[in-house]
Amino acid sequence: MQQTNKSSPATPETAVHAEKSSLFDHPLGFWFFFWGEFAERCSYYGMRAILLLYMIDRLNFSAQDANRIMSFFIAGCYLLPLVGGYVADNYLGKYRTIVIFSLPYVIGQLIIGIENRWFLLLALSLLAMGSGVIKPNISTLMGLTYDQQRPGRLKLRSDAFALFYGSINIGAAISSFAVPALRNAFGYQKAFLFPAVLMALALLAFASGKRFYATETIERVRLSAEDRRQRFIILRRIIGLFIVVTFFWSIFDQSASTWTLFARDHLNLNVFDHPEGTWQWRAMALARDYLHVDLFGYQLAPDQIQGLNPILIVLLLPPITIFWHVLYDIGIKLRPTDKMLIGFILTTITMGIMAVAGYRSAELGRVSVLWEVIPYILITIAEICISVVGLELAFSAAPASMKSFVTACWLLTVFFGNMINSVITPLYDVRIDWLGITLSPGNYFALFAFIMIPVTLAFVFVSRRFNRSVT
Repeated sequence: MQQTNKSSPATPETAVHAEKSSLFDHPLGFWFFFWGEFAERCSYYGMRAILLLYMIDRLNFSAQDANRIMSFFIAGCYLLPLVGGYVADNYLGKYRTIVIFSLPYVIGQLIIGIENRWFLLLALSLLAMGSGVIKPNISTLMGLTYDQQRPGRLKLRSDAFALFYGSINIGAAISSFAVPALRNAFGYQKAFLFPAVLMALALLAFASGKRFYATETIERVRLSAEDRRQRFIILRRIIGLFIVVTFFWSIFDQSASTWTLFARDHLNLNVFDHPEGTWQWRAMALARDYLHVDLFGYQLAPDQIQGLNPILIVLLLPPITIFWHVLYDIGIKLRPTDKMLIGFILTTITMGIMAVAGYRSAELGRVSVLWEVIPYILITIAEICISVVGLELAFSAAPASMKSFVTACWLLTVFFGNMINSVITPLYDVRIDWLGITLSPGNYFALFAFIMIPVTLAFVFVSRRFNRSVT
């Protein structure tokens, strides 16, 4: 990209051309990336949505063991990108790596519905391998395609990544609602076939676009002593931020485990449960009598609530981005670390609300589903502040030759967060004899709220240190 700009200085005409783009300007290969990623994310999140309750309901795992397995699985998905990047860069290339490791991904989706614990462990190993290894390569190959086929079109490439990000979240939202509904209607085995078909379609869509992708050159590069020294310097600069971010991911990824169990056991999931005579009840009665749509008695599956996060990402990312620009325009210049601090504060508040919900459910029985909807809104805003901003911050701190390395390190924060969960989440709603307390939902979530206080203070310290190192 930089060589292209040096050899072809931008004229006013090309600069204007680079700033204006439409859907028709994208390389044809983009649409293979888009629909392939859409189907793959549908497949992954649909399977993950029902995985916890499948282990409990059909394979007779305890809630503690199911939580632990879920944490190990998610951790594996974020450790193996290191392998995927290395294999693609040094041996197979990105296209062949994606195609080859999509095959165990499809097999894992096909066999996970076999109600046997050994098949489950085999399937999760294949799924972690497939998802993790291909994760760092799809977006990188797409970026290379734009560099080669649309050189200098920076805004077009930026638009492509925004659309690509949208495909991820829309796919996740659809499948997080659809697969639990299919499970309720047809059972687990048939519900798992839906993600399997989607993954096969994702592989077909991606593989069929090969001739429209960037031409890859594989060069095995050995790190020099200077390269290793530079990596150590960058790591020393960002390591404090990354360690603190690990605790955010520990909380965020519990949506697939403890938050699902809390929804199952303590929330009123009948979202249309309104007293007779209210305007909501009358509206539902009209829909039943005249539109033949009966909403009385309909309730969400506890694992469907996970679909709120990708929906909220799509809805909230644009206005939050605009909000940062408005603040900048009126003279309030927030640094990236300031935005991340907002995310940590919101995460602390999120766990406080979950704790209150837990205590209220102990007193009153099932509480309104809004007690989990509001935390989902807050944790999603926190994700935008921490994940999106933090990755950009890490990129800006790294030289061009190390951006892939920094991305791999960023993904490791999710791995370590879920390794923490593999120890912590099995303690949910369990008595700890040596402490003499039961980590009921209220106590469990309150513990995380208290943990987030020193974590947030630690972030203030490490962010100051980071800001000094880059100025």
